[in-house]
Amino acid sequence: MKRFLACSFVAFLFSSAANATGFYVGVDALSADANHQARNIYSSSGPKNNDKQGDSKFNYGLNAGFRLDLLNLYGSAELFYDNLQTSARNFQSSSGQTSEQGSDIQLSNRYGAKANVGFAILPRITPFLTYGLTNVNYSSNVLSSHQSNSKSQMTPLYGVGLLVDLPLGISLKASYDYQQFNMSYAESGAKIKTGLGVAKLGVIYNF
Repeated sequence: MKRFLACSFVAFLFSSAANATGFYVGVDALSADANHQARNIYSSSGPKNNDKQGDSKFNYGLNAGFRLDLLNLYGSAELFYDNLQTSARNFQSSSGQTSEQGSDIQLSNRYGAKANVGFAILPRITPFLTYGLTNVNYSSNVLSSHQSNSKSQMTPLYGVGLLVDLPLGISLKASYDYQQFNMSYAESGAKIKTGLGVAKLGVIYNF
């Protein structure tokens, strides 16, 4: 009897998860991992060439989009916002001395659009691929020379994910995406090559 009830409950979960074609909104818990490398071959100021720094932060993200389900195929177009707040401090200076005043790079947030495409391998369980474009807002500060710089960088991202549909229009989504781009440092001629990986676990409501 217990086995019958358990099987019936599982069947209910899958059968009552209605087709989710339509608009949706979601919220994510995210882990942002940023790694920076100075690329200042021709610069006599700023971080030392090839000096590396990194930082990881837990934060949150928001998303909204439109989803289309056709047989076992899944696709969605999505707008998103991610709060990052990663900060890498104390790059070595070009003179070979470590800055004691906290020269840093900070990624504050990013927003953009992306497309997700997938194929259901089991009822209501769908792995997918992601491609998108984001605008990353960042700042650099060199306290020793009182220079600061706030800019944004448009860059593509690539990723993978897994979507699990539940009853009552609820879906769970796990994803990971990666992007790489160059940033301008506060001091003239200095560049920073940045790799940003973001892992997310979120809940979606399908209208």
